[in-house]
Amino acid sequence: MFLKQLDTLGFKSFAERVRVDFVPGVTAVVGPNGSGKSNITDAIRWVLGEQSAKSLRGTKMEDIIFQGSESRKALNMAEVTLTLDNTDRKLPVDYQEVSVTRRVYRSGDSEFLLNKQQCRLKDITDLFIDSGLGREAFSIISQGKVEEILSSKSEDRRIIFEEAAGVLKYKNRKKQAEYKLAETQENLNRVEDIIYEISGQLHPLEEQAAVAKEYLEHKERLTTHEVGVLVKEIEMLHRQYEETIEKLRVNHSSQEVKRIEINKKNNSLQQNKSSMQKVDYNIQSLQDSLLELTKSVENLEGNKKIFHERLNHYEENKRNLQNQLNKLTAKLAHSEKVVKDEKEKLQLLQKAKQSNSKEITEVTKLLDEGKVTIEEDLESLKSDYIDLLNEQAAKRNEQNSIKQQLDRITGKRSLQANKWQDSLEERDLLTDQVKKSEKNHQLMSEKLTDLKNRTSELERKVIVETNLYQDMEQKYYKGLQVLENLKSKKELLEELKEDFQGFYAGVKEILKARENNQLAGIHGAIPELVTFDDSLVDAMETALGAQAQHIVVDDENLARKAIEWLKKTNKGRATFLPITTMQPKSIPHHLIQQINDNQGFIGIGSDLIQYDKKYANVMKALLGNVIIAKTLKDANDFAAQTNRRYRIVTLDGDIVNPGGSMSGGAKKKTNQSLFTRERELKSINEKCISYQSRIDDFMSKLKEQKIVLEKVNEEKKQKQTELEELDEQHRKETSRLKEAELSLKHLNQRLSIYDQDKSQQEKDEIDLKSQASENENVLQELQNQLTITEKKINHLTEEHSSYEEKEQQLKNKLQTLQVKDAELNAQLTNQKEKVDSLKQELSVLQTEYSDSAQQLNQLEQLKHSQQTEEEIEEEISQTKQRKSDIQQQLQKEREQRSILNQTIESEDLEIKKLTEEDHQLSKHIQELEITKNRLEVDLDNRLEILENEYEMTFEKAQSNYPKPDDLDDAKRKVKLIKRSIEELGTINLGAIDEYDRIKERYDFLTQQQTDLIEAKRTLYDIIAEMDEEMTKRFESTFSQIKEEFQQVFKKLFGGGQAELRLTDPSHLLTTGVDIIAQPPGKKLQQLGLLSGGERALTAIALLFAILRVRPVPFCVLDEVEAALDEANVTRFAQYLKHYSSETQFIVITHRKGTMEEADVLYGVTMQESGVSRLVSVKLEDTQELLEA
Repeated sequence: MFLKQLDTLGFKSFAERVRVDFVPGVTAVVGPNGSGKSNITDAIRWVLGEQSAKSLRGTKMEDIIFQGSESRKALNMAEVTLTLDNTDRKLPVDYQEVSVTRRVYRSGDSEFLLNKQQCRLKDITDLFIDSGLGREAFSIISQGKVEEILSSKSEDRRIIFEEAAGVLKYKNRKKQAEYKLAETQENLNRVEDIIYEISGQLHPLEEQAAVAKEYLEHKERLTTHEVGVLVKEIEMLHRQYEETIEKLRVNHSSQEVKRIEINKKNNSLQQNKSSMQKVDYNIQSLQDSLLELTKSVENLEGNKKIFHERLNHYEENKRNLQNQLNKLTAKLAHSEKVVKDEKEKLQLLQKAKQSNSKEITEVTKLLDEGKVTIEEDLESLKSDYIDLLNEQAAKRNEQNSIKQQLDRITGKRSLQANKWQDSLEERDLLTDQVKKSEKNHQLMSEKLTDLKNRTSELERKVIVETNLYQDMEQKYYKGLQVLENLKSKKELLEELKEDFQGFYAGVKEILKARENNQLAGIHGAIPELVTFDDSLVDAMETALGAQAQHIVVDDENLARKAIEWLKKTNKGRATFLPITTMQPKSIPHHLIQQINDNQGFIGIGSDLIQYDKKYANVMKALLGNVIIAKTLKDANDFAAQTNRRYRIVTLDGDIVNPGGSMSGGAKKKTNQSLFTRERELKSINEKCISYQSRIDDFMSKLKEQKIVLEKVNEEKKQKQTELEELDEQHRKETSRLKEAELSLKHLNQRLSIYDQDKSQQEKDEIDLKSQASENENVLQELQNQLTITEKKINHLTEEHSSYEEKEQQLKNKLQTLQVKDAELNAQLTNQKEKVDSLKQELSVLQTEYSDSAQQLNQLEQLKHSQQTEEEIEEEISQTKQRKSDIQQQLQKEREQRSILNQTIESEDLEIKKLTEEDHQLSKHIQELEITKNRLEVDLDNRLEILENEYEMTFEKAQSNYPKPDDLDDAKRKVKLIKRSIEELGTINLGAIDEYDRIKERYDFLTQQQTDLIEAKRTLYDIIAEMDEEMTKRFESTFSQIKEEFQQVFKKLFGGGQAELRLTDPSHLLTTGVDIIAQPPGKKLQQLGLLSGGERALTAIALLFAILRVRPVPFCVLDEVEAALDEANVTRFAQYLKHYSSETQFIVITHRKGTMEEADVLYGVTMQESGVSRLVSVKLEDTQELLEA
């Protein structure tokens, strides 16, 4: 395999397409300095997969695209194609010729093609693995390689041998493994710290969770039993309630039937009483007539007897009769007064006797029946009292109703006088009203339509304003959510800060001990003592690295005490920085001045942070010799200017280490930065304040929008109210119109029945007055009964409260009453006899008086009478006949009255019986109502318990919870469960979830701990394998190169000897390499003691020795012989020519001796500024080209 062709377009200074054809052997590319000949090397390096812009002598990949010149525009693409001969199938593809193309665009996009087919960079690098053209192969050797060999440090020189041995990939893997190991150890420490912390919480939480679970089990059982009991009780109560309702319905129905029957009987009774009153009136009238006729007959017969004696005895008889009448009048008045007085005495005695007898009966009953009887009587009296009150209330209501009816009749009668005329006037008014209503109806219809349209418009406006309010409200709550998230994050950061999260275990314990005053003289970890600009966070974290975990203390003694405390308490490890012993580091002033003017220079690390001046030595010891650069390119430049002696860190966290090694790349994002935590807290506080302000402002706007919405809603509501009112007015107007028409229609009918109403009112008034009079009597009687009953109740209440004390008094009172009763009996007998005697005397006197008066009257009549005896006889006969007729009529009326009386008595008995039954029904209904109300209260209480305490409906409880068979047994279980719950004590229900969460985290962390320990072991194994492999490869390769170097050295120098020695053979992984050389005619000495040309040729000899051990298909040598003198160039060129039979060489050179040995020669010129051209030259023209 060899390199056949190189095509470039737009690569660096090659603006136009350039093609270079290579042949086996030596191809030389020559040209003056600055002509761009080394761009050929860069093109080959780039197309083979180089990713570092710095290796291509640029800062970014776009720098390799032609930038333009004074006469040419810049290009937007660079392309390089490398063609290889693969007839020996050295490359693992089935092609005799392989072309690799790489393009890059100014936009940053890039393309890779393999035999004109698109592919990936990985495909190209994989293609060249093990072909001798990989990144670690020596296929491209520049002057920098020679400089590396000539370095005075044997450790730096070792890198050449590592590249030759192919151990760099193992070394990188080892570094990655070590980095992962450190990261794993840090994670393990953090995990162990967390495990230690939460393991102390786990056992108490486990106990609390067990108690809480037991409580929940008890609670669930309690709920099951309690709900079951409630369901059972509710069903029982509901069944009783339904039964009570049914009983009430039956009793109400019976009572209604009973009362209808009572009303019928009462109506019939009233009719019969009315008939009887008429009969009584007729009887009384007939009796009066009969009495008059009897008297007339007697008078006429007396007149007849005395008619003849009238004149002879008139004066004497008149005088005697008058005197007798006067005496009888006086005597009669006196007797009547005496009789009246004695009757009153008799009545008083009778009442006293009745009262005394009643008292005797009551006292005897009290004594016989005792206290229980008193209570029964008292209860009976109270019941009677309530019944009387109910009956009185009913009668009063009836009386009030009668009064109201009478008032209405009176008022109606007063109005009916002018009703006829009013009706006529009303007809005229109604006619006008109909016309007016029709007009108003039309106006209201139009107004109603307009108002409906305006209301619809307001409803649409309400929808718009409501949507706007809801949108604003949604944004407001989103803002609140963001604010809550910020507050939660703030709390988390504050917790992390207070718990010193992010620090190593030992560091954390020291800082906690400082807070607890367990250790004195602890100033704090580095992040606690410094501040710097936010832009420097990545740089400072990288510059400090693990040193950020170091703790500043007063002196060494305190540091020792702290270390002893860590050992004693087994709390981990920590690094301490005693203020008194720390030695500051610095960079010489002249070196700082060299780089100070560069725009990429940010400053010295210790100068860019703020701290207390007492920490100056500490901070300078950490950062005094660290340079902060803007970019990695700036860092490379500063490293070159400071001879790569100092650590340089970029703002992105990339590092250029002393000696030239570089570290960088993507940095893992983390929220655990020790330096950014305080900044983030401050930032979150500011955001919280800002969000709170914005939320308050938005709340004000939301309130304003709510006011607008409420205003629109109110306006809409007002319009709706107006619409409803107008609609109501419209309906009323329609109703009025119809009513007026109907009134007009019925007006004549009302006028026609006016007379009928008037007569009916008079009749009703008479009936109502009669009924009212009867009700007054009944009410008076009821009031009397109430008074008597109330007195009895009071009396019995007093007796009930002091029965035992008054029992003796009752006995004494009974004896006294019995004595008094005997006395009253005697007085009553005497008084009756006296009254009877006086009545007889009075009757005699009355008879005498009546006779005398009659005689006197007859005497007067006879004196003045003009009648004859015959006339008297005729009158007597006629009077007797009329008397006989009246007697017959009276007999008929009496017979009718007897029939009516029997009917009334029968109906009265039936009414009393029905009334008693109705009373019993009312009493029963009252008891049922009380039972119903009690059941309703019990039902409501239990349903409320279900709803409030258990948050479920009865239907849900009935379907989800079993009912107990034995209610009492279920209640006993409820009490036992409640007692068990009380015995559990304080319950922490949150402990269950908290325990599960902590336990899950504990298990997860312990698994992580196991995984991390296993990962450590694996990483240790990997590192050991890498060390073993690197040792084996380095030792083998070094031995081969050592032998080849001795042979090549002799050939290049024409004799002499050289040797490669390890500085520390016992540590092959770190040993340096020394070169001992003895050119012909000189003694054996170190490389540094040789002349410049000898040193360069020795280095070239070493490179050729490496190529012999690690052969490559072709090798690009970029001015490696620049430092050789002519004689050595000649020997170099001759060896190159000799070795070209095995390896194809492309030499970038401007030395004649090298050109002379070349098989093909290409020249690079820059005839146009900034644009390189490739020309073919003849070998004899080389000197002229060089001189040009």
